[in-house]
Amino acid sequence: MALTRRQFTRGLLAALLSEFPESISEILERATTPGWFTPREINAAVLDICYKGNHFTKAYGDAGSPDRAFVIASITKPIIATAAMVLKDGSKLALGDRAVKYVPEFQGDWRNEVTLENLLTHTAGLPDTLPHMHELLARQASLEEMFAATCKVPLLFKPRAAVSYSNLGVLVLKEILERVTGSPLKALLKGEVFDPLGMSASSLGLGGRPITSTVPIQSEQSGANPNTAYHRDLGAPWGGVCSTAQDLMRFLRYFVDPSKTKLLRIETAREMLRDHCEGLNQPWGIGWMLAKSHDCYFNVRPSCHRYGWSALFSNPEQGPAFGLKCSARTFGHYGVSGTIAWADPQNDVAMVLLTTKPVRYSRDGVLGPVSDLVSQL
Repeated sequence: MALTRRQFTRGLLAALLSEFPESISEILERATTPGWFTPREINAAVLDICYKGNHFTKAYGDAGSPDRAFVIASITKPIIATAAMVLKDGSKLALGDRAVKYVPEFQGDWRNEVTLENLLTHTAGLPDTLPHMHELLARQASLEEMFAATCKVPLLFKPRAAVSYSNLGVLVLKEILERVTGSPLKALLKGEVFDPLGMSASSLGLGGRPITSTVPIQSEQSGANPNTAYHRDLGAPWGGVCSTAQDLMRFLRYFVDPSKTKLLRIETAREMLRDHCEGLNQPWGIGWMLAKSHDCYFNVRPSCHRYGWSALFSNPEQGPAFGLKCSARTFGHYGVSGTIAWADPQNDVAMVLLTTKPVRYSRDGVLGPVSDLVSQL
């Protein structure tokens, strides 16, 4: 029986993936399979690749199915940013607006100068997290209490002086979006981002699904357990979205060609991928990491891994933030839970890899090498 064109191209993609000396699937199979005397490195993973319009999707380890939902952690941030830009397109806010206009309690210590663009590009001067965040999470504090503390925490520098990764900036943005719309952020994301893009398996928090339907994170922390119902359903704007690899691929592909779906104005979607931090210590888009971003948030440890992934992040001049062969147009994001999503419009390739092992332990051995190989397709 003759192959259809779609069958042929899918087979071609699978063949390309298997031609590497150490194939992509081989890396993930090895990482999710225990040895005779050693435990497996990663409990579960799902990979989704889109190459020239053709998909390769596979689940590994305990994931069971490519449709399994993971906590995507900081990949949540560009989703929150997209919701903000929907409101911008509707003239409900502007990037140049001061945060204090919407949240009057956010003032003092240069706070009056912080704009929405600063919050979206990690240039507000806010620290990454609260000094007592661990204690707040351990006693299951509310996001409202965390926001109140954020209004008092000292800024690291004057707004727009530098790029410094900040979960707290997204928490302030959450408060602004909810006050502007009068809707909880969970509902806002569903109505303004997930539903229009057909991301039916995505939600901020559990979205009504049982916690057992999401994949547990391999936590090595004592105290705050990220797999409790409190953590899963808190709806933390800096990293609380549960989603699938295929849903996140839809999200990435929208920004590759925003003309196919009615969500943002085309120029707005493209504006999110532009470097808004020229002249500062690293580039950043609206919510998105860009190809040369070298965020130190993940505390990558020194490594002599042959792919040189850690070296890329110790010196931003050595290469891109994603795959070694990614073009300068590449955008994406990491998640501290062990996730990565990126797209390279120039080479027409995109990748989502969701794992259960925190990124500081999985980037050198899995996330980085897989990204490098995918970037060579």
